[in-house]
Amino acid sequence: MDIGIIRPYEVEFNQPDIEDLEQAVREFGHRVKRVYVNMASVRLSKGSVSVYQAIGRGVREPVSIDGGVLRHLGLIRDFEQLLHRVWVVRAIESMGVYVVNSAMNWLVASDKLAALMILAKNGLPVPETESSENMFMAYDAVKRFNEAVIKELRGSMGYGVFKVNDPDVAMNIFSYLLNFSKPMYVQKFLEKKGNGDYRVVVVGGQVIGSIFRRGIGWKSNVAQGAKPEAVNPSSELSELAVKTCEVLGLGYAGVDVAETNEGYFILEVNPSMSWQGFKEATGINPARHIIKHVIDNVKK
Repeated sequence: MDIGIIRPYEVEFNQPDIEDLEQAVREFGHRVKRVYVNMASVRLSKGSVSVYQAIGRGVREPVSIDGGVLRHLGLIRDFEQLLHRVWVVRAIESMGVYVVNSAMNWLVASDKLAALMILAKNGLPVPETESSENMFMAYDAVKRFNEAVIKELRGSMGYGVFKVNDPDVAMNIFSYLLNFSKPMYVQKFLEKKGNGDYRVVVVGGQVIGSIFRRGIGWKSNVAQGAKPEAVNPSSELSELAVKTCEVLGLGYAGVDVAETNEGYFILEVNPSMSWQGFKEATGINPARHIIKHVIDNVKK
């Protein structure tokens, strides 16, 4: 069986995760295929969709895989570039290939506003949130929340995230974001128990493990210095994480959840999570579970 690891042909920020996936494919006795979304072309004719990729000057090969893992679409500099890479993956899926996570569900889950909007609509607990391209609307949200967190819609690892309690300070951040044509995503700051949050890893509708990320400051990202500790999630926390993935249609994800005096709140969902800190803390390698999930679904 040929298992594709789908990603761009460029510097991979989480190369150890890629290596884990490729090693898992080999350990299960299958072949690794590297599929590069930015080296691919979609060919269309009546009744036919096929995908090819460049593997050298003037050399093309068909993308022919039995199953795949969408790792990432890379650094996006243009909206049409994003669309093209999404539709490359959708073209692969249209050829009958099982891909996890599917392109459209990956796209929704990796967008903070889209993901939380769907979760909120389905009655799942999310922080009070306001998103706008109007800086005065965002200013009013900061005033209403008293203490707020400002994020980018597609940021990761806690970079470029601000905590503010002064709406006039927030206005300077909003001006910066508007200069780059970015919307303003504002959330009410949560007082998290233990100064950290949980990452619950779900694969194929099952929780495979959980860590508590104890922050050294107010951020609880491992990339920002938080210390991951293996924990046994409560039944409520596990059910919340599984339901989150079910609602968003994800075959695997890291679900970030904060516990407060008012209960649990879903902060973010990560359909391309990095798992090295999780693996070190728990001894569990998500890559094996993800690849087994792909193989099981290809065999159906």
